[in-house]
Amino acid sequence: MKKDRKLLVVAILLLLVSVSFTSYAIYRTAVTGTGSVTAAAWNISFAEGQNELTDNFTLTFGASDCTGNNHVANGVIAPGATCEKTVTLTATGTQVDVTYAVTADNANITATKNNTSVPTTGANTFSASVTDNGNGTITHNAASQTTTLTVTLEWDDEDDSNAAQNPNTINDADTTLAGATISVPLTLVAKQDIS
Repeated sequence: MKKDRKLLVVAILLLLVSVSFTSYAIYRTAVTGTGSVTAAAWNISFAEGQNELTDNFTLTFGASDCTGNNHVANGVIAPGATCEKTVTLTATGTQVDVTYAVTADNANITATKNNTSVPTTGANTFSASVTDNGNGTITHNAASQTTTLTVTLEWDDEDDSNAAQNPNTINDADTTLAGATISVPLTLVAKQDIS
């Protein structure tokens, strides 16, 4: 009986060892592939007429761009005048909604004459603005993906009859600017609308 028991234990051990080294077959299916998507088109440009605006652009206001300048030479601005220039934002072919912001920095309008800074405050003040606050959205499915913005520069001239100002002070300030180049910092930004 002892022998039978030993034999039984050995048989069980052999069975356990053979089961642990036996592999079982399973069904398995595997496939590999690639996911793909096309990136949306982004085709944005700012232009003045036919001239595309790039970094560090300059908008030059000519006499035809100015009102109140009927008696002023071509390409210059005078006290009391307003000049307007149009900028076109084109998003034709862009496949995402685009928000834009065009701003004029009134706090940093400068005047330079003979490489010297000339004051643009006091009796000589300038203001610049952009129509519709220069903000808006062009949708990717809009019938027209173009918008036109107007940049306005105004030389706010003090009236010589203003009792608070001495006419000579006003004249001196105006004369100081004669021949100066007036610069208005402009920022034109277009970005994908993700709101």
